[in-house]
Amino acid sequence: MPIRILDAATIGRIAAGEVVERPASVVKELLENSLDAGATSLTVEIKDGGISYLRVTDNGSGIEPGQVRLAFENHATSKLMDAEQLSDIRTLGFRGEALPSIAAVSRVEMTTRAARQDTGVRLTVEGGENLRVREVGCPEGTTVVMRDLFFNLPVRKTFLKKPQYEAALVSDTVGRMIMGNPKVSFRFISNDRVVYHSFGDGELRHAIFAVYGRETAENLVEIDSYQGGMRIFGMIGIGEQAKSTRAHEAFFINGRSVRCPMLSQALESACRERVTIGMYPMCALNLVLPPTSVDVNVHPNKLEVRFRDEAATRLTAEAMLRTAFEGEGMLRRTPERQAEVRPVRTVEVVEPPVAEQQQINLIQTEVPDKQTEVEIIQTEAFNIQTEAFNIQTEVVNNNSDSLGPEESLQSLLDAERKKLRLAGLAGAAALHERLLPVTAPRPAGEEIPQTEPVAEPKIQSATGAQAAPNPAPAPYRVIGTLFHTYILLEWSDALLMIDQHAAHERLRYEQLSKAVQEGAASQRLLAPEILRVTAREMALVEENMDALSAVGYDISPFGERDVQIRAVPHILGRAELKPRFMETIEALAGMGSAALEARREEILQRACKGAVKAGDALSDSEIKSLLRQMQDSGAPPTCPHGRPVARTLTRREIERMFKRIQ
Repeated sequence: MPIRILDAATIGRIAAGEVVERPASVVKELLENSLDAGATSLTVEIKDGGISYLRVTDNGSGIEPGQVRLAFENHATSKLMDAEQLSDIRTLGFRGEALPSIAAVSRVEMTTRAARQDTGVRLTVEGGENLRVREVGCPEGTTVVMRDLFFNLPVRKTFLKKPQYEAALVSDTVGRMIMGNPKVSFRFISNDRVVYHSFGDGELRHAIFAVYGRETAENLVEIDSYQGGMRIFGMIGIGEQAKSTRAHEAFFINGRSVRCPMLSQALESACRERVTIGMYPMCALNLVLPPTSVDVNVHPNKLEVRFRDEAATRLTAEAMLRTAFEGEGMLRRTPERQAEVRPVRTVEVVEPPVAEQQQINLIQTEVPDKQTEVEIIQTEAFNIQTEAFNIQTEVVNNNSDSLGPEESLQSLLDAERKKLRLAGLAGAAALHERLLPVTAPRPAGEEIPQTEPVAEPKIQSATGAQAAPNPAPAPYRVIGTLFHTYILLEWSDALLMIDQHAAHERLRYEQLSKAVQEGAASQRLLAPEILRVTAREMALVEENMDALSAVGYDISPFGERDVQIRAVPHILGRAELKPRFMETIEALAGMGSAALEARREEILQRACKGAVKAGDALSDSEIKSLLRQMQDSGAPPTCPHGRPVARTLTRREIERMFKRIQ
């Protein structure tokens, strides 16, 4: 096949593939052009996720009438004069590719008027062709309208996600621009609804309020440090503001929004002792350094950068962050001037007196009737003395050693009995007998009379039958716990070690799965819970409404940036509702267009994250109740993530360890 030069239209479409991936990349390029033009007020409007309609309006310097056509030529720019300037770039745009790339794959209309001009100019172009220009009246600044993205590339259009997902990505892009440019007022409208409207008063905390809301903005740590010719400033969320993914890490280098693994590593290392394991600090951090120290001409989308000395930059950035947290730098936990923020709609929840709270078992074995409205009370599972455990997120890795999902907890015990018989050990008994019932919690402040025996509550089975009043003694002895993580049992001639978190998480998962199958997974809240979410999170909620509903959530939008939760999976308590729900939404963000069943499975596993954690001290009655539930369950002997629930050491193996036998 002979070599030939491609025509201009084909070249334009190929080049556009690197610059224009989806509506969010179009918004990014147009906003960067507006900011380079000195705009102080920007409006972004989209419909159908920006696929059918996208508009960016600014009050910048505009384009001279004689330059409008030239702006749509490939590699035409006013920001770069020669190759020498590539090492000292001080603008957000410089490649001259954005406008021609956008015009090559959509229908574009640009209206602009430069300062000191009486009239403006309107240019229209479709698929890079049929460019027309005419004089119009318009305000100073520029408005770019894009319609029908990828209308001439139907294959590319099939790679776009649902409009809600694309809108979420645009929202994320605009949110980062707001935090990176607090001196500029942004207004973001999606499907005729105002999503963001920032103050543009130069206060970063106010910009973060516009994106994340009052609670987040008021609880971030503000830092500003200088060292070695570098400055790092911004806000960091640690503690309760930490997130389960890195999606809320926003980094800027000399004002440019970038993806920077190096800065992410430096931040996470500096915050290691201030963030729960498995969680990530949220942030809006701007690194300022000489332009000659960083190369932004790495990729056409300008999201990646390369440092002249990355190792040294990372060490310096981490040192500045550590110094700030140690109080040696300029660290303020509360702003000098409080943001004048609009009140967030809330619903006051009145908790019932402790004496009126219902007695609950360690793990509920009864599935509530669909018609029954059950109030979530603060007394949590495993809370025998009415004090709830602290719920923390734990990252669990799959274990290649784990048992197959087809095996059950009972089959694990059967396998261990067989192991004992093969070892020549006798007397291994099955765990079929119930343990003593759990002592019911008493109201706070009520003492148990020492002269009277404590009445033990009768435990209801799943069918409603009462347990035997005098259960037979358990065929094993509870030795205790190791590291507040592993329950140790002496079982005939063996030592059985049970991971309390894995066991409880599996039981919660099975309970909720059964409730979902039976259509009884939900319990109503006495008063709805109102949660503040970002625009991106709101889009994810709306996109996954069916999956959330299937596992017990009853959710609806409540205003522009709030969701109202009226019912939740019945294994959740109010104290763990917010962290579990926000974790679920962040997990769904990474699933793209996964099937509904996969999304339901993800939600089920997230709902079980409230299980007792490694390090939680359990009472004897709590341990016995957990073991009883394990006996009665036919669940696989692994946690939902595949880690084993129990491991066994036989007496023979232990004696071998001590060289008592060969």
